[in-house]
Amino acid sequence: MQYLAISEYDLLFHFMRNVAAKQAEVLFLVQDPAVAKRIKLQGGNVRQGDLLKEETYKKIKLHHVDQAIVFVRSKDLQERICRLLRNLDRSLSIVVLTADKAEEPESDDKLLSYLQLPDIFEEFCATRLLDILNRKKVERIRSLFGEDKVYILLQHDPDPDAIGSALALRELLGRNRATTPIVTFGEVTRPENLAMIRLLDVQIDRITDNDLRKNGARLALVDVQPPYFDQPLGRVDLVVDHHPKRTPFKARFADLRTAYGATSTIFTEYLRAIGMEPSQRLATALLYGIKTDTLFLERGSNLADLNAFTFLYPFANKALITRIERPALPREDLEALGRALTRLQLDNGVAVIHMGEINREDVIPQMAEFCLQIEGVEWGVVSGLVKDRVVISVRNVGYVKSAGEIMKKLYDDIGSAGGHRSMAKAVVPLDRFKEKFGEVSEKVIREAMLRMIAERDTEAAHG
Repeated sequence: MQYLAISEYDLLFHFMRNVAAKQAEVLFLVQDPAVAKRIKLQGGNVRQGDLLKEETYKKIKLHHVDQAIVFVRSKDLQERICRLLRNLDRSLSIVVLTADKAEEPESDDKLLSYLQLPDIFEEFCATRLLDILNRKKVERIRSLFGEDKVYILLQHDPDPDAIGSALALRELLGRNRATTPIVTFGEVTRPENLAMIRLLDVQIDRITDNDLRKNGARLALVDVQPPYFDQPLGRVDLVVDHHPKRTPFKARFADLRTAYGATSTIFTEYLRAIGMEPSQRLATALLYGIKTDTLFLERGSNLADLNAFTFLYPFANKALITRIERPALPREDLEALGRALTRLQLDNGVAVIHMGEINREDVIPQMAEFCLQIEGVEWGVVSGLVKDRVVISVRNVGYVKSAGEIMKKLYDDIGSAGGHRSMAKAVVPLDRFKEKFGEVSEKVIREAMLRMIAERDTEAAHG
C-alpha cells in the first residue's frame, strides 16, 4: 500500500508517521521547502513542489499511488487539488481531511471521501491522551502509601465491582494480602458474590473501626465514598469510585467518574495505561465487576465501559464467570422471594414490595431487579428490615429516570441514600425512619415514592 500525503505543513507527517513505519509507504508532498526539510530531517520520504502543477504529480508517478490524502486549510485550494488529481488519474482513491462537516461539498465522485478531524482525533489521539492522564494518576496513587500497611475498605456487603477493583488496586501497588488486606465492616452475603470470592480465592476480612487506626495503616476506598459510613474514618488516603458524590469529603487523592458504569472500568484503564497485562484471575474479577454493575453493558454504561470490557475479555475465564453467576439458591431465599411476590402492589408502573424482617440484605435488590421483568412495571421499589435498619432498593428502566436523586431527597437526611439514574439504595436506622414517617410499611414507602416520581415527571415534561 502506498499513500500520497499532500499538505501545506508537517502536521500531516506527524499524524501519519506511524502508518509509514508500520503499515505502508507514505510519500509526503509539500510546497514549502522549509517544511520539506523538516520532514526529511525526521526521516520522512518527502517531495517538494507546486501543489497545483501537473508536472509535480507526473514526477511522482500517480499510477503507483493507492490513495491520496489531502490536508490543506483553504477550501478553494483543496477543491483545485482534488480536480487536478482526478484529471490525472480516474481510478485514484482520494481522502480529504476537513475541520467539520460543513466543508464537505456534494460530489458524485465515488472515489472521493471526507474525514473530519475531530473524528480522527478521537480515533487516534483520545485513547493516548487518556492513557497519559491515567499514568499520572497511577503514579500519584503509588506515591500515597510508601511502605506502610494499606487497608482497602469496601462497602458493608461488597459486590463484584468493589471486589474486582480492590484486587486491581493491590496489583497496581505491587502488594499482597498481608501488607494490603481487603476489608469491610460487614460481610459478603449474596450467593453470586460468595461464589466469586470462593472461586477466585479472594480473602475479605471483617474489621472494626478501631482496627483501621492500628499501627498507622493507610486507608484506600474503592467503589464507595467516606460519607457512606456511619462513623468518621479519620484520614482517607485514596478514593476511587464511579458513584455520584453525595456529600463533600476529604481525601489525599480521589478519582470519581460518575459517567462510568463501574469502578472496575477505572482500574482497567489504569492497567492499560501502564501496560500491565492482567492475570486471568484479575481480568475475570474486573470483567465480572463491569458486567454486574452495568447489567452486561445495558445499564448506566458508556464507551469507556465497553472498551474496558473488550480489553479484559481475552484474558478472563468466561467459564468461571458462568459458575459464579449460577450459585445454588438456598431454600430459605427462594421462600422469601415467593412470599414477597404475594405482597406486590402496582400503581402507575411502580411496583412496591415491603418484605418485612429478613436475614439477608441482598434479597432486597434481587427482588427489585425481578420487579422490572413484570409487565407494565417501570419502577421496582423493595424494602425490608435488616436488624435495626430499613433497607430500600430501587430499580427502574433507565431513560431519563432519577432514582438516585429521589432516594437522596427522601432519605438522605435520616440515613444513607443515593445511587444512579436507574438504580439506588437507602439505608436508614429504624428509629429515625419511624420519627419521620410514623411507621415502616409498604403504604408509606409507596406514597412517598409515587409523589417524588410524579414531581420528577412533571419537571421533565416542562424542560
